[in-house]
Amino acid sequence: MSTREAPENASGSKGLKTWMKNLIFAAVILVLAAALYFGVRAAHSSKGSGLRATVDFGDGITETLPLDTDHDYLYDVGNYVVHLQVKDGAIAFLDSQCPDHVCEQFGWLDKDGAWAACVPAGVYVVVETTAE
Repeated sequence: MSTREAPENASGSKGLKTWMKNLIFAAVILVLAAALYFGVRAAHSSKGSGLRATVDFGDGITETLPLDTDHDYLYDVGNYVVHLQVKDGAIAFLDSQCPDHVCEQFGWLDKDGAWAACVPAGVYVVVETTAE
């Protein structure tokens, strides 16, 4: 007979090492997931900071809207009512009574230089960096 280690001891210590490796792997994955979540959340919450929207109604009439406060704006511009919404650091034409609704298709504007226009209503929106 040969002298050997009992099979249950060998597999028991090997099983424990595998279990510890799996636990460490799971902990690393959880830490990476948490870092990714909080990184995306921080980027999303700062979205729009330092930005404003300039709404031009023509004839030199403009209004400046901050993008750091959620708000709905309704403008009666002659034959049309235009609904602009500021939400989560971005602005969009939410609704317009114009015939083609192209302005609504521009989507959410959240970058410096982004623009949208409701040509029939004569309303133009440009996102700009605030001068501090």
